[in-house]
Amino acid sequence: MSWSSEPSLHARAIDRATRTRVLAVKLLPRVQPVVRRFDASQFGLLTAYTYPRGTRERLEVCNDWHVWLFLFDDQADEQEEVGQRPEYLQEYVESCLKVLRGGPLRARATPLERFTRHLRERMGSLASEVWLERFTRDVEDYLYRGTLPAARHWAEGTVPELEPYIEQRSMDSAMYTALDLVEFAHEGQELPEALFQQPLVQRLRHLCARVVGLTNDLFSFEKEVLWHRNPNNFVHVLRVNQRLGLEAAIHAAIGVINADTDAFLACEEALLEQGPVDPRVLSYVEGMKAWIHGNVRWSMVTGRYSSQTSPFPELRR
Repeated sequence: MSWSSEPSLHARAIDRATRTRVLAVKLLPRVQPVVRRFDASQFGLLTAYTYPRGTRERLEVCNDWHVWLFLFDDQADEQEEVGQRPEYLQEYVESCLKVLRGGPLRARATPLERFTRHLRERMGSLASEVWLERFTRDVEDYLYRGTLPAARHWAEGTVPELEPYIEQRSMDSAMYTALDLVEFAHEGQELPEALFQQPLVQRLRHLCARVVGLTNDLFSFEKEVLWHRNPNNFVHVLRVNQRLGLEAAIHAAIGVINADTDAFLACEEALLEQGPVDPRVLSYVEGMKAWIHGNVRWSMVTGRYSSQTSPFPELRR
């Protein structure tokens, strides 16, 4: 709670801009309940918390990507006709990846493909080819090593083993793509490959992805497990693998998250003890901390997870 988490003042503006774009490409149907749910989610506030010093133009791109992820995940996690058909989902995924790599739109491109094209064009005008290639690789890992394995578990009705699930969740959360945007959001903050590949930087990325992904599983437990019977949730995985009741599983999940957060802080300290640290690396570490803290702050106020029947009193509203 001692970490700074003042959100960017661009929150409302980027929220409106993204809303306009998703409606324009028909990624979001003009149906009042759907639009109201989108508005209640306050995705712009998440972006404002997690990239607090980003420029308006770059924050719009970051927010569009977050919305791409949330809307895609809603299809993969909640719609059985998508999430329980891995073959169909893979074809859907591959069509978007081709566009992200600069390929042309298909004659009958989906709204998600058209939205991907807009993102690709704007990212390409603001970032280097090296960064864009890194980002695209992380998108591929998110889809192939995260989303598709999760879809297979849902389709087959299997619950993942504990440790494999934690690694799957690091990918399925798409947090590595979000951490790439830490560099993108602040002009001049891209990390050269030598800095990016430093072992401690990679360790910090790994721990941050774990913390944020597993924390999200707490907030989304009711939506994913109780409403949609999706087995890909950390609390549910703990309950099944360790034969725990709900309260014990929640406490166990928080214990893992706290241990990973402690490890993150220890890793940061080790980095600082090495001597002078490049300012871009320091900015990157602060960006990861903004994600860890900002994700919780946003999750507590967004309408995405609030529910009168939530197992968590903090979300009952």
